Amino acid sequence: MSRTHTEEYIVETSVKDPELVEKRRAEIIDAAVKVFSEKGYHATTTKEIADLAAMNVGTMFQYVKNKQDILYLVCCHIHSLIEEALFAVAVEDLDSMEMISKSVAALYRIVDQVSDYVVLMYQETSSLDKAARSSFLNREQRLCNHLENQIKKGIESGVFKVDPESVSLIAEDILVQAQMWAFRRWSLSKKYTLESYITTRIQLLKTLLYQS
Repeated sequence: MSRTHTEEYIVETSVKDPELVEKRRAEIIDAAVKVFSEKGYHATTTKEIADLAAMNVGTMFQYVKNKQDILYLVCCHIHSLIEEALFAVAVEDLDSMEMISKSVAALYRIVDQVSDYVVLMYQETSSLDKAARSSFLNREQRLCNHLENQIKKGIESGVFKVDPESVSLIAEDILVQAQMWAFRRWSLSKKYTLESYITTRIQLLKTLLYQS
């Protein structure tokens, strides 16, 4: 049996053609996102996913071995959209504050675009087993590390005056504030547009990073 690696967790497949595996899994992910968003992970059956993906259950299980694999692939897909948007930010020749501001803005905008899927992702990761959940959390840590490195560069250049001991917590806060836009948008949208939320968050971040 061949195996496709996604981070440390292994999603097994009996299909030998990697391009076909990628194509069929994309179809499975697309179908699963729609059904999970409507019914939730636990109430969704594998038949419903297979039907929407235009394949029978037996065929689908050539590409994944169970419903948890599908959830894991869905979570990784959603997370990849966030990661790609954040890592695609061009930060060359920017000063430290411009660099972190552009990253924060990109992060919040992609979360807004896929907010329903972000809620689904964080609500359902507890349904993953230990190995799959650990793999997913490593993806989360990669986002945090990216933000931490940007803040550290600002400290090293003398622009940011924040205590180095606080860097990890500040990076975590940025991620949580992005998630909050997805989870609390029903309330926040009554007070802020997305752009005013971003502007306010960046202004608060400036106050924190420039403190002496």
